[in-house]
Amino acid sequence: MNGTDAVDGGTAAATASGHQRRRARTERVVLDATRELLAESGFGSLTIERVAERSGVAKSTIYRRYRSRNDLALAVLLDMLGDVSTLPYAKDTRQELTRLVDRTVDLMSNSLLGRIMQGLVSEVAADVELAKTYRETVVAKRVREVTALVERGVERGELREGLDPELVTDVLLGPIYYRLFLSGEPLDERFGGQLVAALYPAFAKDHQG
Repeated sequence: MNGTDAVDGGTAAATASGHQRRRARTERVVLDATRELLAESGFGSLTIERVAERSGVAKSTIYRRYRSRNDLALAVLLDMLGDVSTLPYAKDTRQELTRLVDRTVDLMSNSLLGRIMQGLVSEVAADVELAKTYRETVVAKRVREVTALVERGVERGELREGLDPELVTDVLLGPIYYRLFLSGEPLDERFGGQLVAALYPAFAKDHQG
């Protein structure tokens, strides 16, 4: 390689690096604008046009990265999800399960993250691609957290071996979503303890079944 080749290579690398930084800045601005709009007026009022106006980024640029407002909302959700965990720690597994339910209830009821998740529920049901991404990211993260809790409970000798973490996730957290979206029954401070009291015997090591 001669000196000219080295200079050309260095220039190309610098140009590519600069492009990546500009793209990252643009994406950050778009996600921040989307989050602000979701916080202000909710999922129902979110549009690409409003995001473009708020962010100063052209609609055509946003559409190159995101197919729809659903993709934008999911991107914000994933951006926020990295800093959020409902995985509790306590000295006994029953208390951990109760804390897991309580934290999930609080997250879904009292946070922007929860409002975005609620807004995406009907969209996930209708959009195959969105549903696939949602399952592979949001749902998979929750299953990983419950898996860690179940494995710790088995190691302690409190939970029976062979528990399916995905099934535990379904039966433990499913009632939260049922109350949120269907029955309208309260998700009060007693709910976590009552739910775990009903389910724990089926998880416990001495359960026969």
